Amino acid sequence: MTRKSRFFLTCVIAALLVVGGWLVISARAGQTQPTSPKYVFLFLADGGGIAHLEIMRQYNRQVHNEGMVISDKIMTEGSVGLMTTHAANSLSTDSAAAATALASGCKAKIGALGVCADGSVPDTVMEYARRRGMRIGLVTNSTVYDASPAAFVCHVPNRRHFASIIDRYIELEPDVILGGGKEYFIPRSQAGSGRNDETDAIAAFQRKGYQIASNKLELERASGGRLLGLFSDKEMSFEIDREKNTEPSVYDMTRAAIRNLHENNPRGFFAFIENENIDTASHLSDIAAMIQDYRELDRAVGLAYDFYKKYPRETLILVTSDHETGGLGFTMALKDLTSTKSDNQVAATGAELKKLQAINISLQKASRILGPAPTAEAVDKLMRDYFSGFTLAPDFKEAIIAHQPPSRTLYIDPSAHALGLMIANNTQAYWQTSSHTNDPVAVAALGVGSEQFKGYYDNADFGKKLLALLDGRTTLLRR
Repeated sequence: MTRKSRFFLTCVIAALLVVGGWLVISARAGQTQPTSPKYVFLFLADGGGIAHLEIMRQYNRQVHNEGMVISDKIMTEGSVGLMTTHAANSLSTDSAAAATALASGCKAKIGALGVCADGSVPDTVMEYARRRGMRIGLVTNSTVYDASPAAFVCHVPNRRHFASIIDRYIELEPDVILGGGKEYFIPRSQAGSGRNDETDAIAAFQRKGYQIASNKLELERASGGRLLGLFSDKEMSFEIDREKNTEPSVYDMTRAAIRNLHENNPRGFFAFIENENIDTASHLSDIAAMIQDYRELDRAVGLAYDFYKKYPRETLILVTSDHETGGLGFTMALKDLTSTKSDNQVAATGAELKKLQAINISLQKASRILGPAPTAEAVDKLMRDYFSGFTLAPDFKEAIIAHQPPSRTLYIDPSAHALGLMIANNTQAYWQTSSHTNDPVAVAALGVGSEQFKGYYDNADFGKKLLALLDGRTTLLRR
């Protein structure tokens, strides 16, 4: 081959390489990650702080030899952030102000739903999703008009305005509403109603074409349309107490929500899924009930993760909390008050986690068994029936019988708190308070836009980030 021919061949090869590289780059550009998710899952571990999550993770690993979806999948494959939770007018928050920040991107005062501290009323992320044509769903094991779900579609100055919240649901028509709270859906003349009027909200939803489910079987059969599921008059049961054959779990409701939101839907959906009982158990110093409900939420997150694996370029999963409840944590303690020396100190091990597995009743249910005026005999019987292997200290027994709060910060249910401290003395898992704290909470994110949720930021910034993603804006928002 002549020098001229070799030069010509070299030029041709170089040109082909350039064209090939351009084609590869063009093809990759055509596969750019979408800037706005088509499917959004927002899971709320109400009241669940970082210690709650870690205790549940350790419980899964040491008691059941299982992993945890939130830590092993969402956090490991996605992004992790920390979020502050204070309200506009308090260093700690309630669920209304916290959920308003998450849903509307603004600080709110205690008790307000969808109303910012300055009086403004912005659209929520779910209202914005509805305008985009996305289906929307609310799932909780609290009442469906409780503060956390309500903040995503409602604007009322007081979280207790339950009838107004339900009226807003009827107006906006969320595609899926699942949880408890039937008492405010039935007219005053019906037994068990909590309303002050004759409005039949269930009938109103039926007229709009909703399927109605009142138990687990009816929920499983519901498919291909809008769905209202009310599974208890008030809040739904703790997972540890739940009647498994009739009352659905958060996992069951999540599965039904995904089915009904996704079926024949080209426009996508936004699903809010809450386990409120993590918070309720923490208010009552009930670590065993808290763990079981957190485990159930993790199972529900697993359903979203399976969905994400099918649609990884269109799905965003967020798992977070509105605040921490209880000031929970394993710690070292004295066996008794006779000495502070090391041989009288005890620290928790995996054995203490396994003790918790033996508890099969919530402290709320235990307190109801004892009643408002428990006798010493009733307390002894309760311990034999439900807390075999645990020791009840005399001062806690006296507090139960006297129906007196065991401390200034543990006061909601004296019997439950005394039993919670009894469990703490036997496991070294102690509670600081029966209320909310100002601890930051974790944010786990996986999928489209998940990198936006890295860092340390305020809960109002969480809402702003989510609104920006739904709007297709990718600039990382900072405080």
